[in-house]
Amino acid sequence: ALQSVRLFDPNTEQYKNLPSASFSYFYAESIADAVAEADAVLLSVKPQQYPQVLSEIAGVANAEQKLYISIGAGITVDSVTQALHGARVVRVLPNVPMLIGMGVSVICRNESVDSKDFETVCEIFKSAGNIILIDESEMNRMIGVTSSSPAYVFQFIRAMYDGALAQGLPEGHKLLEAICDTVIGSATMLKQSSDTPNELIMKVASKGGTTEQALLRLEAGDLDGTIADAMKACTARAEELGKK
Repeated sequence: ALQSVRLFDPNTEQYKNLPSASFSYFYAESIADAVAEADAVLLSVKPQQYPQVLSEIAGVANAEQKLYISIGAGITVDSVTQALHGARVVRVLPNVPMLIGMGVSVICRNESVDSKDFETVCEIFKSAGNIILIDESEMNRMIGVTSSSPAYVFQFIRAMYDGALAQGLPEGHKLLEAICDTVIGSATMLKQSSDTPNELIMKVASKGGTTEQALLRLEAGDLDGTIADAMKACTARAEELGKK
């Protein structure tokens, strides 16, 4: 169980945004100070900052004996392991909905992480949603599936909202709420159904009806191809970040 958490952020204004918790927060003066007394270290920094941060951590006494949880996009377990002299490393790819307990976290580890430590990390992220255990070779390709994808789900909802306004519907929270509930309900129905996405599409789209016309426009705009391209772009960028 968590007893205390030692935090370090170069932007100390971030500390004001922390929620209340059942455990204690302590503010460290430096990365080295934050890591020195820790049993486990969560690396929540931008991929571009990883070399500098790992270099500072590597200079801490017994740094290689700690457990590290890395959530940097494109940053491999091997690169963190090597920089920290063979330390135990778990890589996690979380997403934004975990802030409301409905996240998806994709997780892998290096061979030094034993089952007990790995289960501890998994339990932490289970408390904020679902987890998926995969091989690291698949991790970068999962970024466009679970981690970056909330942004284009939000964009899809925004497009529906703007489209509704363009047709003269009144602006207001209830309109956006209705669209969100439709997306949530549709996703929940698919998740609970034995039907495939195609089968559910056909159940909504009757021949010659309104939905058919909407789907024809989406097909003409190559929605499927655009989404696939967006996901490939996520993977490509993750690969680039991992090489820097």
